[in-house]
Amino acid sequence: MMARSGDVLSGFIDIGCVIRGELEFKNTFRLDGRVEGHIQSTSELLVGETGSVEGEIDVGRCVVGGEVRGTIRAAEQVVLHASAKVWAEIFTAALVMEEGAFLEGKVTMERKS
Repeated sequence: MMARSGDVLSGFIDIGCVIRGELEFKNTFRLDGRVEGHIQSTSELLVGETGSVEGEIDVGRCVVGGEVRGTIRAAEQVVLHASAKVWAEIFTAALVMEEGAFLEGKVTMERKS
């Protein structure tokens, strides 16, 4: 799973790491571990195949290859790769879903501000 061309990776949570609480970042952030709580940024969140989030995601762009349970708010776009498993309410301007991705929940399409 790659970040958009030119994006700088500002942080990384590896397999086996669990964060409980709030996570805020600038630039692109990759999650291969687990977050239970609230994730906030105007940038891009990459949830790798081993990554999982239980809680609220509020970002510019969200790319999911792992699991998400809760709410996803992405101002620009949500991308669900084939390996994604998502049980969430999604609010976004654009949704891209690869064949094989699992989504259970409500999707609300919002215009970009």
